[in-house]
Amino acid sequence: MEDLLRDKVCLLRERIKTSVEGKALYRELSDLLLRAGKISAAMNILERSLEIQNEDPADAPFKSGSEKPPEGKWLFDRGLEYADAYLYEDAVECFRQAMDHGHDTFESHYCLAGVFKSMARPEDAETHCRRALELNPRFAPAYILLGALVKSPERLEESVTACKKAVLLDPECTAAYYDLACYYSLLGKREQALASMEMALCKGFSDFAWVLKDPDLETLRGYPEFKLLIQSYRPQSA
Repeated sequence: MEDLLRDKVCLLRERIKTSVEGKALYRELSDLLLRAGKISAAMNILERSLEIQNEDPADAPFKSGSEKPPEGKWLFDRGLEYADAYLYEDAVECFRQAMDHGHDTFESHYCLAGVFKSMARPEDAETHCRRALELNPRFAPAYILLGALVKSPERLEESVTACKKAVLLDPECTAAYYDLACYYSLLGKREQALASMEMALCKGFSDFAWVLKDPDLETLRGYPEFKLLIQSYRPQSA
């Protein structure tokens, strides 16, 4: 359902770019998001459909009547709503405007990094992720994101280092332990991978369906120790 919604939103966004019937398409997009439960984003898009006839292109997409763009926090919150609705280009613009209006925070850079990752722009994502860590070096989720962003055969040790920092900051972080298991598996370090997977399971990781098909864990699945580990934590009904 989420993939289908994302595809429909992307198609509408492309039509909006190339069509003169912007108002009608924004209304269609708003209705789609509303039916999908993305209420805040739907209301924002509906507002755009009401503004589009009279707006100055230089003010888009933030003009509201004759008012000037709101301050940073409001723009940041709207960026979150757009990102949640897969309206990534709008989200990027909101976060950038938020920074220009005083909300140049680690949260803004972290969210921008996540959006750029979703847009398959890893270099931009890494830049903002590292900036988020400069502003708040104790924010564990940013280290997890950084590990995923630099994940490549030649940079796997960097991914491991990033996730180790996340674990040090948050010893209960299930996602960091799981990602460590994946990175160690890709590096061929079986003992470290098994130990990290056991920690992830101990901390509450329970997506066993994904564990059994995650390509990052392919090197582990042939070992009896891995099978026994999964069986010991996997519910009998799963």
